Amino acid sequence: MMSAKLFVTTNGPGEVMGWLRPFLRATYQLEPDADVTAVVLPCPYATGYEAQMVERLFPKARVVDVRAYGNFLVGRSVPGMQRASGGALQYLGGDLFHAVTIAKRLNLLPMTYKFSKRSYGRVFARFFAVDEQNAQTLRSEGAPPDRVRVVGNLVYDAVMGSLQAPPAPPGVGSGVCILPGSRPYEIKFLTPFFLGVARELHRLRPDTQITFVLPPFTGTEELRAGIEHAGDPKLFGVAGRFDVAHDAIELDGMRARVDRSGDYQSMASAQLVISIPGTKCVEAAVLGRPLLVAIPLNRVDEIAMNGVGAYLHHIPFVGRPLKTWLVRAVARRFEYMAQPNIDAGRMIAPEVRGILQPAEVAHKAVALLGAPQDLQRMGAELGALYVQHAGAAERMASEALSLTARLSAQPVTV
Repeated sequence: MMSAKLFVTTNGPGEVMGWLRPFLRATYQLEPDADVTAVVLPCPYATGYEAQMVERLFPKARVVDVRAYGNFLVGRSVPGMQRASGGALQYLGGDLFHAVTIAKRLNLLPMTYKFSKRSYGRVFARFFAVDEQNAQTLRSEGAPPDRVRVVGNLVYDAVMGSLQAPPAPPGVGSGVCILPGSRPYEIKFLTPFFLGVARELHRLRPDTQITFVLPPFTGTEELRAGIEHAGDPKLFGVAGRFDVAHDAIELDGMRARVDRSGDYQSMASAQLVISIPGTKCVEAAVLGRPLLVAIPLNRVDEIAMNGVGAYLHHIPFVGRPLKTWLVRAVARRFEYMAQPNIDAGRMIAPEVRGILQPAEVAHKAVALLGAPQDLQRMGAELGALYVQHAGAAERMASEALSLTARLSAQPVTV
């Protein structure tokens, strides 16, 4: 019996760790000999280390990096990207155009997760949805109802499947975890900002253990550059010293731990998590960790974003002011920026947004730490948001493999 031939697309660190990782874990558990090819797509949100992430997580998989995919896109021959007699493609990040293009060229049955658009309404064989609201959106965009499946949020399995020990009870823990982000912009501009937050927090609560959770795949020198340079003056950041040998940051008498493991254990035992928006907020919620979300809009002219706006800052004179105006205008449209608050439809985790100074975030964190009963209530409410999503990866992988087995040998029209 031939093993299942499965392609997956991915793009940024959140998609690799939060979507692809649990899906492929479940795929290999269900079918250990699955023939998997992971295609890393070009993306303004990428770190540049995505292909390395996938290779380290899944050494059995074939990985096509961004450069190789670019060659494929312009018609060049790329190992592992030949037209097949059957197989399937699972979209797990990136522009849908790329997923559809790969499926059409390689004669693969295409499937999507969470996203679609009206022009692709009848393209995908399966539209996997995060929840019923997402399923309704997919159907409204033209997805045939019989092809839509609600599987759940993959991030729950990404987190819980990585823990070596159970997390602390919701809202109960010790210390503060700070997650400044993993993209180049975040390392360069936001790490110094959050070092300023840590310094002020240490001044106000010197006995509080502070841990910086930094990306495991980013190079040491890139992290050192973010830590040991004060960054842009508009972000009021400070420079520390990166003690690589002892996984620590030293700054004005403060010594913060550095966790680059990617195993969530530091977050799982923290009393409070401070983070920017992104997948990491959902991860904290899954763990039942009280969360403070900081959204500094001080230097948004460098931020990654979708569409033409991502490149405006390269236009001389007018580009940066125009991008700053655009990002702030978009931010004002959203009542909430953290995904757990968006999913709950209300403010569970406090958000601090605007032109921020580090001390503002630190003082808010101190106020939260001074109300442990409120932290426990917040942790319980955040944790309850995603419990029902347990098993999403297995449900999705099982359906994808079943569909591949039944239909992969048939002609695919995209």
